[in-house]
This record gives sequence, structure tokens and C-alpha cells, in this order.
Amino acid sequence: MTSENRGKTAGKRAAAMAGLLATATLGGAALAAPAHADDVYGHCTGEGVRIRAAASTSASVVGLCYSDHRLAHRDVSGDGQWDKVYDVTTGVSGWISHGYWSW
Repeated sequence: MTSENRGKTAGKRAAAMAGLLATATLGGAALAAPAHADDVYGHCTGEGVRIRAAASTSASVVGLCYSDHRLAHRDVSGDGQWDKVYDVTTGVSGWISHGYWSW
């Protein structure tokens, strides 16, 4: 195989992997990136709190969190009512109502 062909093959593999990562789902929930070194960690203050696909009570439920779950905080909604979290315990990423997140 020539170096030109190896480069094309590597490029195709990288593009295919990027496509898989961009579209991978688990039970309807987008697979989250693993926790980052600069994440702020906290926990869920309730039992069976719905983790939603978007910052809305009408958004689909992608998982549940419990008080013993470790959550990595990722973002806050524009209105400050929702927190985007990554549930380290289950690997689910989504939004929970702000009242259910604690440091």
C-alpha cells in the first residue's frame, strides 16, 4: 500500500468514527463524553429525578438520577432553571431541574 493510499484509508476511518460518535445513541439518549478534569462535581438531591434530553419538562426522559449518583455539571440553561449534567454513575447526559442539583 502506498503512503497516499494509507492516508486515504486513515482519513476514511477517522470520518467513519466521527460519524459513529456523532450519531451513537443509547436508549434514545446521546452518549455523553466522559467526565473532564475541569468538571464541577455534585450530586442529585432527589430519588428518581428525571434526566431530560432538553431543558424542558416536555423533553423526553433519557435517564434517572438518585442521591448516590455522582454528577458532573456541564452547563446552565439561559433562564437558570436547568442544569446540564453528566451522570458519572450511569453515563447518561442531559438536563435536570436546577433544584435537584447540589454541590
